[in-house]
Amino acid sequence: MRITILNPEQATKLLHYWGMFAAVCYNTQTNEPEKIGKHCLKSGHFSGSRSQYIIFKIEDCPRDTVDQLVRHEQGCCKNVRSFRYVNMEDFNCTIPSEIKDNRKLVAMWHLNMQNTRALYTAIENYVYEKTKSHERANEQARKCLPIHTDTTVCIGMDVEALIHLAHKRLCTRTEEELNTLTRAIVAHASAVIPELKPYLVCQCDYLGWCPEAKGCGKKPSKAMLDAIVKEHYNGKSN
Repeated sequence: MRITILNPEQATKLLHYWGMFAAVCYNTQTNEPEKIGKHCLKSGHFSGSRSQYIIFKIEDCPRDTVDQLVRHEQGCCKNVRSFRYVNMEDFNCTIPSEIKDNRKLVAMWHLNMQNTRALYTAIENYVYEKTKSHERANEQARKCLPIHTDTTVCIGMDVEALIHLAHKRLCTRTEEELNTLTRAIVAHASAVIPELKPYLVCQCDYLGWCPEAKGCGKKPSKAMLDAIVKEHYNGKSN
């Protein structure tokens, strides 16, 4: 997967514009709006940040991973490459990591991909000759593409959406490709806006406890934390 921030100049000034947008709230007069943006970030006043998006172009990303990514709705805008309007006869599909140690399954995988590419091309050619429509040919041929076919997506996220993505998808229970993608998105965002780095972490690291129904054990559950707090304060009261 390859990631590019499409609006790096705007992204690096996000805190500046956040401050300009938020200054009206208290009629704050300043020629350093970035300070207001930083204060809003630290205090959790995010309304002013919703005017700004960081736009990521993500290439060579499995379509099933994109399907998971675009489930994030609030504070997001996105466009995914169309398999209807784009010819996919040279599609790439990443081999499942858990079968790489099995030579027989790896051979079957490559044979299946070879046969699928041949089928795609055959359908494409047949339907085009029949309809003289590249759009219709792509539309029909795409039906044989594996769900793990690589594609490209552009997604814009405001600060809250980016934090939410990190909180949810940096969890160890997240599917490996989406976890890897999220780590890369976080790394790119942190590089242009270092102030965001402490917030772009797994939710348990941010909260200090695990909100998942089935945690990995890295942090205590809420029930465990409640018991610790109860014991602590009962002990103090005694």
